[in-house]
Amino acid sequence: MVKKILSLDISSTTIGWALLEEGIDYIKIIDHNHIKPVKDSLSLANRALKTQLVLKNLIKKFLPDYIAIEDYVSRFTFGRSTAKTIIVLSVFNEAMTMSCIEENKVDPDKIAVISIRSILSKTFGEKISSKEECFDFIKKIPSFKIKLNKKQLIKKETFDEADAVAVGIASIVRRNDGKKFNLQ
Repeated sequence: MVKKILSLDISSTTIGWALLEEGIDYIKIIDHNHIKPVKDSLSLANRALKTQLVLKNLIKKFLPDYIAIEDYVSRFTFGRSTAKTIIVLSVFNEAMTMSCIEENKVDPDKIAVISIRSILSKTFGEKISSKEECFDFIKKIPSFKIKLNKKQLIKKETFDEADAVAVGIASIVRRNDGKKFNLQ
């Protein structure tokens, strides 16, 4: 049975998303893009609420079998994140998680960055220990489309979209007890 998975890389500036198809022996990227949360003088709660509406519409459009989200709790390393950054990311992540639960009626599969990289490394036999190595791996998937800006450089949002793809692939592999899939 073919399944559709919506996977998300959530932040308050860009939410990368990917819709993946899980077949018996393959994973295919159906689509990937991003959501830009409102950047204005609204309160944090109001910005999150407006972004929730966009995410809910995406879930209604795709009707995924399940949703996977990069777990933000493991992201913080000493000296690299301020309390404000942690609070903003926490609010956005939890607000989007609530939207997923409300629309999909089930808790999303949350997966830590270190687990994503470990699963991809073990399953596909490549060393993936950094954000850059993860992007290099994802960009080799035939159905992943690199988006360029006016200067013909990779759009920064493409990296968030690649992270969302990585979240989805790792979630599928983990749900299938480490099974190897062909990436199409």
